[in-house]
Amino acid sequence: MPNILFLAQFAPTNGIILNPPSTQEEKFYAETYHWKIVEILKKAKYNIDTASNIEFLIENHNKYDLVWSVYNRLGFRNSEIFVQSLCEYYNIKYIGATPNVRALVEDKSLSKQLAEHLRINTAPWVVCSKEYPLCKIPPFSGPYFVKPRFGSASINIDESSLCYTWEDAIKKSEYYFQQNLDVIVEKYIKGLCYGVSLLNTISGNPLIAAPHYTISDKTGNIMTHSQKRFADSGMKRFESPDSTLNKQLMHIAQKYYSAMQPCDYARIDFILEEESFTPYFLEVNVLMNLGIRGGFVNSFLNSHFKNYEELINYILELGVAKLDISNSASKP
Repeated sequence: MPNILFLAQFAPTNGIILNPPSTQEEKFYAETYHWKIVEILKKAKYNIDTASNIEFLIENHNKYDLVWSVYNRLGFRNSEIFVQSLCEYYNIKYIGATPNVRALVEDKSLSKQLAEHLRINTAPWVVCSKEYPLCKIPPFSGPYFVKPRFGSASINIDESSLCYTWEDAIKKSEYYFQQNLDVIVEKYIKGLCYGVSLLNTISGNPLIAAPHYTISDKTGNIMTHSQKRFADSGMKRFESPDSTLNKQLMHIAQKYYSAMQPCDYARIDFILEEESFTPYFLEVNVLMNLGIRGGFVNSFLNSHFKNYEELINYILELGVAKLDISNSASKP
């Protein structure tokens, strides 16, 4: 019987919530995401512990065969790959994406380079930092969208991220530099954002959910971090009814997903330009909100899975299968 560790910001450690939610936003996130998964894991047939601190894994790594971490950030640069790197160091199997794949997609510039390599439409972009700021001459025409180069969930993104002049884009980039954040500046594509959710299988042929699109009441249809955490209103998500468009987006998403393996699940986002209906690759998220209100979950509940518990248990079994494969490979 494998021993499994589930890591999440609000998961109990030895039965105790060490860092309870301090805001309504955190409370909602804990109740609809981390605690819901913990409830399901408690009913699993495996030996499963939960913890909220990475030190618990470091101190008890010899005990576990499999780790499932839903940590996106740990408070230091490039922390997104830390837990998976620890598991590689300790030779522990884990659920999610490998460190190199996660590093690729967390860097919005590198993820776009892969899209270009695959000949997927991608809007022009440029990266900059405090050490290497934007030049005074725009490299392409506007409008511009300015945001952190690394990270997910639209943290630090608001309506001021949409800049109609290059001068405003420079000012916005300097604002991020003050927060010690590297920046990516993209050509703004006017249109709707579509997400395609993918979930791997043991055979390697992924399950693909029907695309969903999102509408926001913010300027430029921008979705903020608070909206994605349901702490702010004005964002609505809909399943795409266009079967022809869905086939196109699912085909492109599968092409990209196949190129970024190994990865257990992901959501690949596109902008559908409103006049030409051309889909442009936007970014990838390999640790999206897996809570009951998340777009990834709802997409799969509309196809492939009957309920939330079935989906979570499927992801768990995907991890356990890695142990079976590893054990089979080690036998003479």
